Amino acid sequence: MTNDALTPRRVLPPRALLLAVAAQLPLLAIARPRFSTAGVLIATALTVAGLAVMIWAERLFQGRQVGVCPFSDAPVLVRNGPYRFTRNPMYVGLVSIDLALIVATGSVANVWSPLALAMWLHYEYVLPEETFLRERFGVLFDSYVHDVPRWLFLRNRSRVTTTSLRPQ
Repeated sequence: MTNDALTPRRVLPPRALLLAVAAQLPLLAIARPRFSTAGVLIATALTVAGLAVMIWAERLFQGRQVGVCPFSDAPVLVRNGPYRFTRNPMYVGLVSIDLALIVATGSVANVWSPLALAMWLHYEYVLPEETFLRERFGVLFDSYVHDVPRWLFLRNRSRVTTTSLRPQ
């Protein structure tokens, strides 16, 4: 395992969501929210879907004794449930909830928040976790990477494999 993959993270993803939502408040205070029935309904759907996917993913982890905290023990590679559609359903759920606030309030100026959250999750957790999982599961993880997108609907165009990572 690499040192980076083992380095404890100071801010865990759920706290990052709270920070991302809190970061939207100044612009909401300046530009009054424009609530609409459609916006609130869509935001509710995004929030419920995000929570449902996170709970579903977490229960799958618990059922297989896989640690929920990033970089904790992973005795098996979970590939069913929401993991059939995205390799990071818990992170997709967090970004979905952050996006829901923008949709509910009509505050397009805050679109930076879920984008920043997704980018931070990507570099702080997703990429190091992939290194961790590749070292743990090898070709099995490479097959999973080939079959399932990292983020929902975004296929990974690179074909990095365990053998291509080994020095010659």
